[in-house]
Amino acid sequence: MRKKTRSLLFLALGTALLGGAVYLQIARERAAFPPPLTDIDPARVTRLEVRCSAVCRTRRFERDGTTWRMLEPYAAPANAEMVAKLLSVARAPVSVKLDAAAYDMAKLGLAPPLVTLRVDDVEIALGDEDPIDHDRYVRVGKLLARVPDRFSARVFETPESELAVAPAKE
Repeated sequence: MRKKTRSLLFLALGTALLGGAVYLQIARERAAFPPPLTDIDPARVTRLEVRCSAVCRTRRFERDGTTWRMLEPYAAPANAEMVAKLLSVARAPVSVKLDAAAYDMAKLGLAPPLVTLRVDDVEIALGDEDPIDHDRYVRVGKLLARVPDRFSARVFETPESELAVAPAKE
């Protein structure tokens, strides 16, 4: 075997080994990434409702083609970026799955929930914050979980901040 051919063979083998190592690393990182709270695709959502127990005002949104409209408390175009931030709650990564039978829902702020998000036909109940890890308790159907609380400020926003144009003052 000639020296040039042997060098090319070693380079090809080295490249294959490095490619395999990269593939294994990516697979390991994907396996470590926590699953999302729901399988909802935000791009396909057509309705969103944020219902609060006492902390904020109820807001309803509907997608009209490519744009979002607020239906309640104002009938006006909605800020698509703010709606997208609200929809991100549905894709929040699950930190811990919990056994619902082992917990008192009232102590977790889930009976009644502080906030309920209805994304199309899926209801997401948001409860209190975990005092140690500062995760938010959430319930989706029978699933009880804790998710990183990166969205509370968005959920408790005023309706005026979610409009595309601020409402006229009377």
